[in-house]
Amino acid sequence: MVRAALLLAFAVVPCAAGAQNETPPVASATRLSDVTVTQQQNATVVHIKISGAARYRAELIESPNRLVVDLEDTVYGWRRTPLRVGTESVKQVRGSQYRTAIARVVVEFTHKVGYAIREDADGLAIIVPTVQASARPESAAPAPGAADPEPTPVAPKAMAAAASPPSGAVPAPGETPPPPPTAMPARPAAPAPTMREPRAPVRVAQAPTAPAPQPARASGQRLISLEFKDADVVNLLRILAAEAGRNLVIGEDVKGKMSISLRNVPWDLALEIILESRALEKVEKDGVLRIVTRDQLTKDRESKARVEEARIKGEAEARAKLAEAQVKEAEAIQKKLAAEAARLEQEARGPLREESIRLSYADPEEVAKTLQGILGISAEGQKIEGPGIYSGPIAEPPFSQLFGPPGGAPPPSRTPVSISQDVLAKGLTIRAHKPTNTLFLRLYAADLERVKKLIRESLDIPLPQVKIEARMEILDRSALEQIGIQWGGAAVQRSAGTQTLVGRGFADSAAPGIGVVGLTPPNPGLSLSGVLPISGVTGLPLGGNVVSLPIAALPTASGIPTAGLAFGIVGTRYNVNLALQALAQQSKTRTLSRPEVVTVENNKAIMSLGEEIPYATISSAGTQIQFKEALLKLEVTPTVIREGDVTKIKLIVVVENNSRGDTVNLGSAGQPPAINKRKAETQVLIKEGDHLVIGGVTAATNITAIRKVPIFADIPLLGWLFKQKEESETGRELVVFVTPTVLRTIDRASAAAPAPAPK
Repeated sequence: MVRAALLLAFAVVPCAAGAQNETPPVASATRLSDVTVTQQQNATVVHIKISGAARYRAELIESPNRLVVDLEDTVYGWRRTPLRVGTESVKQVRGSQYRTAIARVVVEFTHKVGYAIREDADGLAIIVPTVQASARPESAAPAPGAADPEPTPVAPKAMAAAASPPSGAVPAPGETPPPPPTAMPARPAAPAPTMREPRAPVRVAQAPTAPAPQPARASGQRLISLEFKDADVVNLLRILAAEAGRNLVIGEDVKGKMSISLRNVPWDLALEIILESRALEKVEKDGVLRIVTRDQLTKDRESKARVEEARIKGEAEARAKLAEAQVKEAEAIQKKLAAEAARLEQEARGPLREESIRLSYADPEEVAKTLQGILGISAEGQKIEGPGIYSGPIAEPPFSQLFGPPGGAPPPSRTPVSISQDVLAKGLTIRAHKPTNTLFLRLYAADLERVKKLIRESLDIPLPQVKIEARMEILDRSALEQIGIQWGGAAVQRSAGTQTLVGRGFADSAAPGIGVVGLTPPNPGLSLSGVLPISGVTGLPLGGNVVSLPIAALPTASGIPTAGLAFGIVGTRYNVNLALQALAQQSKTRTLSRPEVVTVENNKAIMSLGEEIPYATISSAGTQIQFKEALLKLEVTPTVIREGDVTKIKLIVVVENNSRGDTVNLGSAGQPPAINKRKAETQVLIKEGDHLVIGGVTAATNITAIRKVPIFADIPLLGWLFKQKEESETGRELVVFVTPTVLRTIDRASAAAPAPAPK
């Protein structure tokens, strides 16, 4: 026990100024000579200068976050104290001869961050982004900026460091340690290297899970050496705290033993080594260090997070309750103000009154809609809601029987009211009774007088009447030209003499009255039916002509008389007949209609003439007859505008000229006719008595029909013996003349006077 106490008492010794535990260099051509740090716009660049080709291995370690770079076959020739950087991403850089042939450089980060390593002519460049990047541990080439800013060198802070005495040596009392070395002067950093094809892949990594040894950090205090075997971790931490003069709190869950051998290391580095080896964490607050296990620290943080969450939730609930209370208070104040406003409004406008007004000229439904829009009343009216509302005296019959009581109002009082809708619309009703042309009103007294004045002066007034004189002219024009031909022949038996037959060719049989009167058949008993069926009377073909294209076969020639010439020559052996037909027809039709109608201003006047076309439809209910209109219709809506002594009339005119079209076959649904529609619509302003002319509602049809025998009909001149032709042209034009005239205004007094009683 005494020996252990002595070991603990004398294990921590200050290092002598002259002796340091240096690792002997190795014979190698590669030497690490310098490490510089430059701050660029978006990154911090740590440049490791070596004399030869770089063979390295990099590993990112957390708790604390740092990057360890081991350079193989390299002699460490840089400073032995950490280089304080203090940028946003990099805390400090330190290095040492880790092993005989391995130089180690450690870059400590301020937080979890990614990095990129790039090789250049002078060594390695470690690029650390200023803002933490979400990099994945996979190979990727760094994308340098097109133009990096001028680098700014970061000089290390001045540090006090003494040479270490031999192991176990105790400095003499009162010995003054040697002065600390001067701070390394800031050297201008080289410009950011230009990207070139790297000799090795660039590694981009973030937070691997495998732990690695953590190099020391310089803190400015004296270097210490520790040599313990199976020492209690709590005692080691207490010794370190006493050596540094720091306040230390050790958690109950910190326990265990460890062996340690450190020489000439800063105090904070020794502390970090002990904490990392035992999976401990330190928390510093107000100059006091608290040492706990990682599990305990996680629990503490979770507990603190729960407490913070509960605090935030409680504050949110309190704010919500406060906001709800404020809303309720605001609603109460609003209701109170609305009630007072309703009371004052009711006092100013008087009680509710009911009255009926019989209209003379206006439509009661239109007037009711207008008044409802002005006063903001719905079509059903508004009833007074809730108790405590004074709406004036209860309505007396007959209106109370029509509309019911106005909400069960209490006796007159100044009790506050509760309203949920517009104050002006409460308890108001406007109804129209069309059979009697009467308006029923339930309004406040002041509003009722205003409404009655509005009805009397603006709404129920006689409107001017306008006489519409229309003249509608329909002009139909048509032209038709037709030409047709028939010819044929037959072989007959030769007889004595030659007969000539003048007449018309036969289609299929001999007709009486055709031929030469008094002549006997020229070839009786002739039987050539096996070759060509012919008539025994005329010798012409019975089955029709060789070319039969008469006018009667054309669609437009049905029922139209035609003129033609037919002749035939009957020889002893061959007979020939020829019939020509021609028709030329022109027609013009003019239909005139002069309707007149009188209408009130802003009312539509309609004039129409035409037909309703019946057609049958078939459904599951059976056959039904329906109708479609094919009308010539004129709609005119006049508006009278008086400008001094000049009266103008604005006309909205719609002209429709519909006619029967082709029949549409819908199968089992029937065959309704199509309607050909033509429409013109205009809006004009003319003087009273002027004529408005609307034209251009026209339709024109040109038809050319040719029936012919192929090939033969295309022969010039002779082709007319093998074809028929029809050309037709039809046109329809509608012209409308409209003349408006304002009738004499009806005198209101005379109109209101009752008619004399019949005798």
